[in-house]
Amino acid sequence: MTTGWTLSASLAATLAAGLASAAPPAATHVANRPARVALAGASDGVLYDQNATQNAFGAFVNKVIAPAPTVPNTSVGADDFTVPAGAGWTVTGFAFNAFGPGGNAPPPKLSINVRADDAGKPGATVVCAAPALAASYTGTPSFQVTADLSTPCDLAPGTYWVTFSFDDANLASTWGFWGQTTTQHGAPAHWWNAGGGFNTPCTSTWGTFATCGMYDASLKDFGFAVRGHETGKTSGLEVAVTVTPYAGDPTECGTAASVDVNVGDQVNVCYTLTNGGTQTLTHQSLVDSRDGAVLAYDPTTIAPGQTRRYVRTIVAREDTARTATWTGYSRIASYAYDDTATPDFVDIAATGTDVGIAPGNGAGNELALVTAPFPIRFYGGTSTALCVSNDGVINWDDDGCTTPFPGSNPDPGFSFNQNLPTRYGVNKPTIIAPMWGDLDDGPGNIYTQTFGTAPNRRFVVQWNNLYSYIIAKTAATFQVVFEEASDTIRFEYRDTAFGNDADNGNWATVGLQGDANGVYTTYSFLQPSLRPNSAIRWTYTASESESADSATANISAGVPVMSVPTSSVRAVVAPGGSASGTVTIENIGNRDLTWNLSEAPGGSRAHFPKTARYVAPPRGQTQGKPAPFAARRHASRNAAPLVPRGGFSVPVYGISALRPGLTTFDALAPTATYTPVNDMDDWIYAATFAGNDFSKLWVIINDSWFYEPGSYGTIDTTTGDFTLVGRLEGAATRTWGGLAEDPVTGTIYGVNFLDQLGSAGAELYTVNFATGRVARVGAIDGPGVHPVRYISGIAISPAGLMYGLDLYGQSLIAIDKHSGDASVVESFGLNVQYVQDLKFDPQTGDLYWAALHIGDNGMPIGEMRVIDPLTAASQPLGALPPAGEFPMDEMSAIAIAKPSVGCAAPGDVPWLTVTGPTSGTIAAGAAGQSLGLTLNAAGLAPGLHRANLCVYGNDPRHPSTAVPVALVVAETTPLYDQSLADVGDHPFNNTVTRPAPAAGLSSEGADDFVVTAPWAVSGFRFTAYGNNGAPLPPNVNVRVLPDDGAGRPSSDAVCTANGVPAIGVGGDQIAVALPEACRLAPGTYWVAWSFADVDISSPILGFWSAVPTQRNQPAVWRNPAGALSQACTNWSPFASCPGIFAAASKDYSYSVIGSPDACGDVIFADGFDSAGACRPNR
Repeated sequence: MTTGWTLSASLAATLAAGLASAAPPAATHVANRPARVALAGASDGVLYDQNATQNAFGAFVNKVIAPAPTVPNTSVGADDFTVPAGAGWTVTGFAFNAFGPGGNAPPPKLSINVRADDAGKPGATVVCAAPALAASYTGTPSFQVTADLSTPCDLAPGTYWVTFSFDDANLASTWGFWGQTTTQHGAPAHWWNAGGGFNTPCTSTWGTFATCGMYDASLKDFGFAVRGHETGKTSGLEVAVTVTPYAGDPTECGTAASVDVNVGDQVNVCYTLTNGGTQTLTHQSLVDSRDGAVLAYDPTTIAPGQTRRYVRTIVAREDTARTATWTGYSRIASYAYDDTATPDFVDIAATGTDVGIAPGNGAGNELALVTAPFPIRFYGGTSTALCVSNDGVINWDDDGCTTPFPGSNPDPGFSFNQNLPTRYGVNKPTIIAPMWGDLDDGPGNIYTQTFGTAPNRRFVVQWNNLYSYIIAKTAATFQVVFEEASDTIRFEYRDTAFGNDADNGNWATVGLQGDANGVYTTYSFLQPSLRPNSAIRWTYTASESESADSATANISAGVPVMSVPTSSVRAVVAPGGSASGTVTIENIGNRDLTWNLSEAPGGSRAHFPKTARYVAPPRGQTQGKPAPFAARRHASRNAAPLVPRGGFSVPVYGISALRPGLTTFDALAPTATYTPVNDMDDWIYAATFAGNDFSKLWVIINDSWFYEPGSYGTIDTTTGDFTLVGRLEGAATRTWGGLAEDPVTGTIYGVNFLDQLGSAGAELYTVNFATGRVARVGAIDGPGVHPVRYISGIAISPAGLMYGLDLYGQSLIAIDKHSGDASVVESFGLNVQYVQDLKFDPQTGDLYWAALHIGDNGMPIGEMRVIDPLTAASQPLGALPPAGEFPMDEMSAIAIAKPSVGCAAPGDVPWLTVTGPTSGTIAAGAAGQSLGLTLNAAGLAPGLHRANLCVYGNDPRHPSTAVPVALVVAETTPLYDQSLADVGDHPFNNTVTRPAPAAGLSSEGADDFVVTAPWAVSGFRFTAYGNNGAPLPPNVNVRVLPDDGAGRPSSDAVCTANGVPAIGVGGDQIAVALPEACRLAPGTYWVAWSFADVDISSPILGFWSAVPTQRNQPAVWRNPAGALSQACTNWSPFASCPGIFAAASKDYSYSVIGSPDACGDVIFADGFDSAGACRPNR
């Protein structure tokens, strides 16, 4: 119900009219669908369907073989299904909502049994057994495991149970879960852990989730589907799948069953349907085993003897084997209405149960989940879950029962009614609509009541005395009546007039919908068709169909994959010494790898597609002018600065177009970590960091209440404050829509565009923020680029390759940064709308996308995604949370706060020499090639010396790999030596950054030393241990702090070095060198350090050896957040931190490395300089 200005009625009208998914055209070429579509009735060879698509809830179902102590965890799940009266079923396979840990692939084989029913639980009789079946897994977003039975299973009418578990699960690597749901179909699902490893009541026999006590009480069933056909029913249908490389014709149908291509190449997949039966087929559904629904009730007629071909153009992403299932309908499932039925309205306002929607509270999200007393039959399925809305509509089998506008304020709920069929505004498009429209929540209520006794009960839902949302004089009262064990549904109307233009359904949708793809019946839409004291009786006719499965078609997709097993080269040498190392380059792909040490093979066009591309048409109508999701907002004077969080795995700073203002979050967990920094009143579509300085974000103003378009400056990432620098000069226009720094050259590029209808005319420029001048590179245009040419964001990979987001073309494009020439990589397969941005992680090469697209239900989705730059395939990482009255946020520009890795070419670093080839080719399957490195300290000052050697290759996904090289030049005699014998006391000493909630474990140790004469400290050696023999974290954060005079480190560091290498030097010691010497005057100092950037979910952790011998003052330790020790959130001696240290421990084991300093100008312990001149710090 609408109660005021929402995220906008005009926007809703726009989405409803222009953005809803169109019905598939009756054309030979079929557009790809982005996600699996569930088909109603007996479509796609599915005999029974209670499947789900999620990876949040799952039961452990595995035959465990290792490690040995976990073998008793072996468990199996079971759920029931009913074969209806008739000829029976021939079951050919099953599909399960299933997944491995984190949504990864589960074990590759599973075992299935079909058992007889035993009074509501799996019986002892095994009707069909299918051990060790090959499992086909499809991950996000559907999370489906499918398995074909080696021998079909013939079942007579009755109730059966399917039991399954994954084979050969190793709990040290791979295991699986069966997805659970809160909706119960038939009997509740069962689970059994015969080995007793989980110590549940379900050791000796089967038990429900509630009985076993292992799972949430709300979970009732498993997600699965039964595949096959009616027994004895022979199909005259034939379907064949063939493949051929795309060669410019999207309708070309090849004849081969297999094809060899490179990953990223396009392939035409052709489905040939031949009707060899006797019935004319009026509707066609086609399901690809890899990609899900290709056709859903396509209204193309295929008469007996006719053949029809459908072709899709896909991107080859990996080796795949695919089959197809065709279901041809001579009649699709339908409901017929009779509006002459005799009314039978029985008022339950005084006797019914209130569903709990409070009248008159003005809330738009007015929904109630109602559990029916018996399974409600609808379009051939059964469910007890009814999501009832005050807006005169029920979503059948929607146990989630959540608003389609989560986070909107106010929340309109289901008030935006649509004509059928529709997905707009509905979470599950199974609709029972007696008077779906924008109704008020009062003055009456919604009631339910059950009449009669089983098996002849009736269940009534009554909307009682409700107004329309506009001023009404009278109220409507109407009902939906369900009959037990019957498909018949009745709409009963007592009052249908409001005394306004909404009278008698004039603003309402009336009808039933089982599947938005084509199974629905509309009684009326926006017509005054309803009458008081009337009824509509709905009767069901089941579908008639035949199905056929194809043989397998194979696509072999190859790609070179560059691997550099050498993660780093590190050495510690004495002054004047040298060391050697080796870097090995391998090709673990199945195509030849070309590599070198200078730049990516192919230069600035290395990422361009090698052949012409088929460009998919946009999914939905893009707005006529580049604009954010929100309408033009009013200026806001209320800024609310907040401190951004730190320690994110992929720290993103983004410009919210809706809140609006600067925000920060972890790209891998945007919902949980989203933190507003400040509000602002400026439209910004272009932002980047520059020179690895993350204290300020460079931005260009596109529009503002206070600054001229084209103005540029910086945003402080701590406060969100904007500082104006100037106005860019030299561009064609003042509007900018993308900004990125080239990590290879340091050049900053921007996209300049026209702010007008129908033409953005994007052009690429280089931008010099120091001078305020820009230089044109060229028009961003090329094959497949949409003629509007609006590029909503650019990103440059660690290898220096530029990509862009073609908003109107809804595709990823490759851009030549030297010319602006572009070529489409591939369509995103999403209905991409409004401004957005994308950026590379400069260290990993992963491409992150702050996306906004319109879902199949017409609702906007704002989320972070990660893109495969080779295929444009993307996966969601997490939603951007609501912004103000909007159900999600929209990032108009983003930047990632991670330092880019500068690369050194051979010869650029005087102390580093490369021996061996500096380029080469490695054939698929061939041995790797090695480079020799010599690190020579001659002429180098003591301390840390670093460089990055970058290997470039024709691996299209990760064309560059940086190998950090670190040389520590260290004096052989310590300035101070407290290296003491280890006694086995190893306290936690890590700065934890991942996952974000574990950051409270971060801990740091410190110990003191006394400087008796000026020192130049070049580093330290610490006695350190890994986690049960695991390697140590590779880097540390270290500080030198003066003594505070009370036996504790001061808060102000004299010297700081973050993320410096920790190099093992034997004897459980690590050498840590400072980037430049730390000069210390006589006095007492503390060295405080911890291992840096630790992921607590991995075994790679570090510990500092504590010893009972005390030198100087006792050492101290702290856990600032108190997650390990509430007593030691500040610097504390070991004895004050119970449970962390051995009782006898007093100090740490370490030594100070450096030399006496002859310099007369040193930093004293008080922080002030002494007089005299001195050379610069080394």
